[in-house]
Amino acid sequence: MNIHVTFNLKIAAIFVVFVTLGNTIVYAQPTNFTTSDYWKHQRKEILFGVGATNFLGDLGGLNRIGTDYSPADLEWVVTRPSGHIGYRYRFRPWFLTKSLLSYGILKGDDALTNEPARHYRNLKVRTHIFEFSQQLEMIIFNNEHFGKRYKIYGLKGHRNKNTLVYLITGFSVFGYIPQGPGDGGWTNLRPLHTEGQGLPGGPNPYKFINCGIPLGVGTKIGIDALWRLTFELTYTKTFTDYLDDVSSVYYDNAAIEANYGSTAAYFADPSSGEFSNWTNPGEMRGDSKQKDAYFFFNVSMVRNVTYKRSKKLKFQYRARY
Repeated sequence: MNIHVTFNLKIAAIFVVFVTLGNTIVYAQPTNFTTSDYWKHQRKEILFGVGATNFLGDLGGLNRIGTDYSPADLEWVVTRPSGHIGYRYRFRPWFLTKSLLSYGILKGDDALTNEPARHYRNLKVRTHIFEFSQQLEMIIFNNEHFGKRYKIYGLKGHRNKNTLVYLITGFSVFGYIPQGPGDGGWTNLRPLHTEGQGLPGGPNPYKFINCGIPLGVGTKIGIDALWRLTFELTYTKTFTDYLDDVSSVYYDNAAIEANYGSTAAYFADPSSGEFSNWTNPGEMRGDSKQKDAYFFFNVSMVRNVTYKRSKKLKFQYRARY
């Protein structure tokens, strides 16, 4: 009888040991976001940062006829700074949505190209752009997991990881203000109707608000349990050809001056006049067949706001990089 009792006690003790070890191992194992509900722990994020802008329009470009839709036609020397702030919400393990407010400066200059017609045209522009975009992000690669939940002496767990690569698309609405350089500084070009907008036979005035479709790629790198660093490159194809105030053909410059003044006439045709027939009414001033596009390269600090920092969170999601 005593033998059976002793044997049963041994079995019970072994069972307790295995249960204890099993629970310890479970709590110490890393957890992948995409195979559990732990992706919800970083569902809400705010972000802010700086970046750079450039655009594909009618001004500047290669020393030949422009190449449609090609980054090869970019003038890198006119790259300008930008800033942004936004909010990201992860509604599925592989999908996120992001609301983003951005400001940038786009610049173009015919003096930077040796293509004869564009260089002679001698147009220069600086455009302020204010954009709101609602973006959809699709994760195509992830390496996300927590390290060990509890610090167990002598037990080595995996380090925290938070690395993502994702694709970007969506919809954007932006306001833009093209400006040209003059003796008194920069002048707003839209009110000058430089292509005869509103005059007989001329185009309609263009709007200062328009839309675009962003396409891009981004990567996110974890810094600690709450902070991330992202790098994103987006290309936005717009529905306007007037980001640089240039689109169609030259209008009668005398009529522009008579209706809108000498400043409008100058910005409509600032060429030297050496080849005056190149800028006659009806001659090509821009390529209206291709809409403008712009680029944003953004570097962002990202803060997880799903949970506030606390001793419990810091202890539970200990991160070492």
